[in-house]
Order: sequence, then C-alpha cells, then structure tokens
Amino acid sequence: MDEHEIARRASALPDQFATRLPEDALTGLRLMDEGGEYGELAIELTATLAETGATASAAEQRELRALLEATGMPTEPVEQLAVQH
Repeated sequence: MDEHEIARRASALPDQFATRLPEDALTGLRLMDEGGEYGELAIELTATLAETGATASAAEQRELRALLEATGMPTEPVEQLAVQH
C-alpha cells in the first residue's frame, strides 16, 4: 500500500465510523486526517472503538489492521474490537 492509498483509505474512516464514535474523538480524528497523520488516525480510531465497545464488521477490522500494518503502527488494538459476525 503506497502513501496515496494509505491517505485515501484512512481519510474515509472518520465518516465511516462517525455514528459509532464520541464527538470529541471524531473531531480529533478529522484533525489527524487534515494533518496527514494517518497512522495516528488509524490507531486512535481502533483504540476508541475498542474502549467504547462499538462494533465493527469483519471487513472493517481487516481494513483497520491493513492500515495499521501499512503505517507501522501496533496491531494489537484490532484484536480488542467487538466484531459483528
């Protein structure tokens, strides 16, 4: 995954998860997106979803794992997500 693909995929995440996130977390994620902090966006989103118990689909879990791996971030938080099967 190249930098352009990382940016494209990470930028879609705040809107994709908007209804499952607290407003302050969503604001922070959007600021990270604007600043090009895509690894931080992915890890913060994943951690927030895990902390709040928000559900993610298996496809969303795979997408988050792929972005974390592509940006060199730890993937452990992905395993803590509540995944709907």
